[in-house]
Parts: sequence; C-alpha cells; structure tokens
Amino acid sequence: MQLNRQEERALRGEEGRARQLAMEILTKVGDAMGADSLVPISSAHVLAHYSSLHEAGIDMLEKFQDGGGRFAVKTSVDPASVDPENWRSFGVPEEFAEKQFELFRAYEALGGTGCWTCVQYQTCNIPRRGEILAWAESNAVVYANSLLGCRTNKITSGLDLACALTGLTPRYGMLLDENRVARVAFKLSVSDPSDLDYRSAGFYIGRHCGSKVPVLSGLPKSSTSDSLKHLGSAAATGGPVTMIHFVGFTPGCDSVAKATGGEKVEVIDIGRREMEEVEGELNQTDEKADLVALGVPQLSHDELSWLAGALAGRRLRRGSSMYVYTSKQAYDEATESGVRRAIEASGARLTHSTDGEISPLKEMGFRTVLTNSAKLAETIMSEGEIRMRYAPLKDIIAEATS
Repeated sequence: MQLNRQEERALRGEEGRARQLAMEILTKVGDAMGADSLVPISSAHVLAHYSSLHEAGIDMLEKFQDGGGRFAVKTSVDPASVDPENWRSFGVPEEFAEKQFELFRAYEALGGTGCWTCVQYQTCNIPRRGEILAWAESNAVVYANSLLGCRTNKITSGLDLACALTGLTPRYGMLLDENRVARVAFKLSVSDPSDLDYRSAGFYIGRHCGSKVPVLSGLPKSSTSDSLKHLGSAAATGGPVTMIHFVGFTPGCDSVAKATGGEKVEVIDIGRREMEEVEGELNQTDEKADLVALGVPQLSHDELSWLAGALAGRRLRRGSSMYVYTSKQAYDEATESGVRRAIEASGARLTHSTDGEISPLKEMGFRTVLTNSAKLAETIMSEGEIRMRYAPLKDIIAEATS
C-alpha cells in the first residue's frame, strides 16, 4: 500500500504516539485487504459499548487518549450499554454502569460528539451524497451505501478508532466501483408488507445472498426511510451485507439491470413462505414475554409518534415491561412534543442512547423478550441466555396491553 509523505511521517511517530498507533492499524488492515492507498473520510462512527468491548475497549481508548490522540473528523458513536441518565431506574448493576461511564469519558476526551446512536444518519452525523465514510455500525453502513449514495466499508472495532484519529481509511471493498455491482436479485412478492415483513425480507436476503451485493425489487412506493432502515439492519444481521440496491430508492437505481450493470443474475422470490421461514427461525418459544423491546435500530421521532397513537388508551398488562429505544435527539424531541408522555402513559418506558442488543438484559432480570426487530432477536438468541419471540408490532401491542 502506497503512503504519501505525511502518512509516512505519522507512521514513523513524528506526529505523536496516538497517530502512529492508528497508522500502524490502518496499514496492516490495508495490506491484508489489498488496499492500494489510504483515502480521506468525511466522518467516522465508532463503537464504545461496554457489553461488547469490555476492559480491552477501555484500555484502547485510554491508550489513544494518553498518546495525545484527537479525532480528526466528525465522529459519532454507537449506543452505549446503559441509558446515561436513567440507568438506575432500569435496574442496571452499578458496577456495569461505571464501566460504561469509563468509556463515555474516554470517548469524549478524544473529541467525539455527544451522540450515542446507531441511526446517526437520521440525527447527528448526516453525510452528503458521494462522501467517503468509515462507519462501524452495520445498519448505518447499509443505509449509507444504499440510500445516501455514500461509500463505506463495515469498519471493525479498533480500525474504527484508527480511521477517526487520522481521518483516513484503506481503499478497498465498498469504496471501489467494481465491488458495488449487484450480483444477485431478490423480488418482494408480498403486497402491503407489514413492519415485520420488511425486517423478515431483509433477514432473508442476508441469509441467502452470501458475499454477493443484492438488488431488491418489488418494494411499495410508500416504503419509508424507516422501513428501509429496518430492512437493511436485518439484512446485515442475517449475513455480511453492506449494500442493497433498492430499485426506485437507491440513487441511480431505477431497475434491476441498472444495479447489475446489465448482467443477468439469479432472481430469488421473497413471498409469504419465505417470511414464515424467517419467523420460524427467529422464534424460540411461545411463552409469555416479560419484556417487550422496541427500537433496534433506534426509533425515529416519526416512529415514536406512530407508537404513541397505537398505545393511546391502552395499558401494559401486569408483569410486563416495554422498553422503547431511541436516540437522545429523538428522545428530547419526543419530550418536547408530548409523544414521550403519551407513550409512557401506557406504562411503557422510553430510553435513549442505548438499545436492547447491548444492554445487560439478563442482569436486569429478564428471561423472555418479545420484539419486532430481527437484529435484536438474532443477536440475543445467539447468546443463549434469553429466549426470544418475534412478531408484528400490532400483535405485540395487542398481547402486551389491554
């Protein structure tokens, strides 16, 4: 991999230990991935949740901080493992919360934005079309490549910090035109898809596209950015998906042929049978859930407003909890607009800057979780400590409330 003079100086340590360490990571990854150079990025998105990074994550952030490191570009961060304001009332163990707060402090010392979210593209880190990014959150990577017209690889932990500290990323993978061409096609054959259908279709794509970039046709014109957010998130959970060509929605993609560059590719139908296949995979039990978890990825203010309407006049049944995860920006907006009050009048709770995927749900006393998130269902199910149920939101509300 070719470096310019400034990059070589940084690699030799002439710009400080933090940038030297970051350049060492970048060059090793770049060489391993066959990158020919490093390219500038407009923003980064990194991981700093304790449930995944543990002590090693704290040590790495503090090492960069002690070496004089500062983020070179705008840098947002994925949700934390605790709600920073309300963690005690959610029953999070104090020792666990304090470890997350160490990550809070280390991240902020490096110059990160005060924005802990997995939907930064809707809130605090909104790129322009054509920009190159270095984002670590899988749903955001799919969204940026598929709907914003940006370019980013799925950046792993450690590499994410290196990119943020240098403002550079190795040139490989989804940054290259030839790797963004669709090699397999899917067709959605379900009319008027529900919230669960969008998620199940995404998960099915992830399970069946392998390493190929997919194109998806058949989406209703009424599909919202939130619907496609959840579809992309589920796809990235089901397999190594970093981009989907959504016909009629992805910039420059008005047909399957446009996405494939005119090449004929295999077409896989996604109908009701395929949806039921996913639902069967993501359901472990039919027992009553003690927690309903909504918002993985985090819900937008529009989604919170819809939920407030759906919960109007209803109350949670005895023995049930409902946690609704959102960003701090949407939380504040919902507080000001009265949406939060309307949701919590049902007995549900709105929580920000965290989500169920990375929360210590077992330590908080939960054993069975009901959700409409394919990402949450698959992630928690794979850990084997909590049993998952996966259902449409209308069914969830009907079961959990009266």
